[in-house]
Amino acid sequence: MKTTRIDWPEHYIRGRGFRWLGGDEKKLIVEHAPAHEGGRALDVGCGRGEMSVYLASLGYEVDAVDLADAALARARTDHPDATVRWLRLDIERDDPAPLGSERYDLVVFRLSVAFLHDRTRVLHALGRRLREGSTVLVITPLVAHTSAEKRHIALDEDEISALTCGWTSVQRIAVGDLAALVLRGPCADTVATERSVPATGYAVAGALAVVTDEHGRVLLGWSKRGMWELPGGKIEGAEPLDGAGVRELAEETGLHATGATVVTILTDAAQGVPRLTAVIRIAGFTGTLTTAEPHRFTRWEWHDPHALGCLGPVFTPGAQALNAVWPGVIAGLPPVHSYPTANVGPRGAAGCRSTASPPTAASPPGPQAQA
Repeated sequence: MKTTRIDWPEHYIRGRGFRWLGGDEKKLIVEHAPAHEGGRALDVGCGRGEMSVYLASLGYEVDAVDLADAALARARTDHPDATVRWLRLDIERDDPAPLGSERYDLVVFRLSVAFLHDRTRVLHALGRRLREGSTVLVITPLVAHTSAEKRHIALDEDEISALTCGWTSVQRIAVGDLAALVLRGPCADTVATERSVPATGYAVAGALAVVTDEHGRVLLGWSKRGMWELPGGKIEGAEPLDGAGVRELAEETGLHATGATVVTILTDAAQGVPRLTAVIRIAGFTGTLTTAEPHRFTRWEWHDPHALGCLGPVFTPGAQALNAVWPGVIAGLPPVHSYPTANVGPRGAAGCRSTASPPTAASPPGPQAQA
């Protein structure tokens, strides 16, 4: 049965068991992230604190965070003499200010990353807190070695691909029936990527939805094609451009737009086929985010706009659409012709431009989502 965020305190209060820290995991730390004088480590989802105490024994100054007060209480009880700073913090939702501004040499997610929804965003945000050349270490169960009823605690190969995308260095190590991911360099350049199957027909017309949550984060899906994509797809028949974006958003994510505006139309070509892409800014939405088309997408995540240049492969029209809404966030994109609508830009200027680099006139970010 799935353990939810609300269930965690009860889980620890009842003293339910967790997997003990094994010798292979300890060896992994020593070999791939040895402590040095003054080294700092962050243990995310520390639970009862085994990993945190082991890191401290190696010489790390350790911050150990967990969202459950009961977990931290148990850690303090089990390790009363540990030189660890125990912090109650939901790393996905809370202000990270309690972590301070000093950088870390190691960030560890042991058996915890599967419980994060916006895994990519969280890992990249913590990666930016690392000293140069330092490490994020993820230790996770694999679906292939996990029973169906415990699917929620494990990652499959598509989820691992999404999690490791955008890192300069990725090393995967088998630790018994677990997988260890050694990640370094949290900002691999975003690369505009085309789908391997060429478009068919004389031309292709589509619509992409740019939707943000209450924090201004934009929704992207990791597709079965191995790239990040915006919600969207081909226009059906004579439907309006904004209607196509609204329809695709609902079909793919379960979210229902409460307002939509065509902010620009982009034209380019893919494998020699002309392509027209309408960029639809969603004003707000209702509903619950879900992976409504699991045959096409592995998962949907909310991403910080300022980190859009560090994602790895992004479907080319999606990358161009993001750059149309937030000019300059992604560098080195291929040429595209952009036709903003009359209500785009601070002065409402309309017009046509052909560009191989981000537009210079900033488009307004638009209203944030209302869930």
